[in-house]
Amino acid sequence: MKGVPVQQSGSRRDAFIRFEVADKRFTGNGGCNQINGNYTLDKKEIHFTDVISTKMNCNDIDFENTFLSILNTIDHYEVRGNDIALKRKRETMLLLRPAATDR
Repeated sequence: MKGVPVQQSGSRRDAFIRFEVADKRFTGNGGCNQINGNYTLDKKEIHFTDVISTKMNCNDIDFENTFLSILNTIDHYEVRGNDIALKRKRETMLLLRPAATDR
């Protein structure tokens, strides 16, 4: 996130996004709470909308708040091999990597 690797514990509370392509929706976890919402694609542009989350309080809530705040600023994406870079202007804000196992 913003050039800093996110520690992954392998638990259900790791931050991740799963795209539901047919419905143009996403689900996942912000690092503490379950998240979901919609996304739109137009060529290389991507926008996340109607982002909602459950409201549990955790030790990592600051991380999650930053993660969700960044998600709302994303304006395009770039495919890099198996990874997807979510960008704001020229800056890579989030780099998504495929999960080793299905959640």
